[in-house]
Amino acid sequence: MVDHAIGHYQVLLTFHDKEGKMAKAKEVLLILLPSALLFADVGKLTFVSGNVEVDQGRGWQKANLGAVLREKDKVRTGQRSSAIVQLRTGAALKLKSNSSIDLAQVGDATTIEVGAGSVFSSVSLRNAGQSFRIRAQTMVAAVRGTQFFVAYGKKQKEKSDLWLCVNEGVVHVSDTATKSEVDVRAGEGIIIPTDRQIPKPRAYAWTKKLNWNMDASKGDVEDRTDIQSAYQDLQRMNYD
Repeated sequence: MVDHAIGHYQVLLTFHDKEGKMAKAKEVLLILLPSALLFADVGKLTFVSGNVEVDQGRGWQKANLGAVLREKDKVRTGQRSSAIVQLRTGAALKLKSNSSIDLAQVGDATTIEVGAGSVFSSVSLRNAGQSFRIRAQTMVAAVRGTQFFVAYGKKQKEKSDLWLCVNEGVVHVSDTATKSEVDVRAGEGIIIPTDRQIPKPRAYAWTKKLNWNMDASKGDVEDRTDIQSAYQDLQRMNYD
């Protein structure tokens, strides 16, 4: 009898055979089970438009509708392209053009890293112990159940401004660089400058034009807003 634990799983192998076969069976158990757990599916692409690619550790490859995704996979979109990732946890991610994400950790504790562009998130956590976080540069956005949008803005030296706005629920935003944090509620948004603390959330006019739909069967999912309109909004309106 071989009793071997892997992660949260316990595998029990019992056999009665000739001497020598126990060692061989144990070797197979140790090699195959970790591989199966490591490459478990965590989601798939439910919408693809234009040039969408996935990196599963072997370089960037063109991705098609329905492509299966695993933890630590990377997804990116090209010019005039977009994609929607549906995770098994119930969360969904919509990437606009020239955007990239890393499925760093997916499960009861999910962390998605946004490397570029603009990403919509729709999160409906089913269990009390689940958590969902979006990371971008030094910013961390943590939620339980909500819809929100994160986008890279103008680049300032080595970093870029970050925009975040909320459609439903509440998002707790923190910045490890400035040690500042704030709660952003439905209808509010923030711009995080590269070298200053997170400002007070505002009801920015430009956010009303965002397309929050994440289900192509329910209508148009393409978002046609330009992040530059957010800066134009700041110039036109007095939010102080």
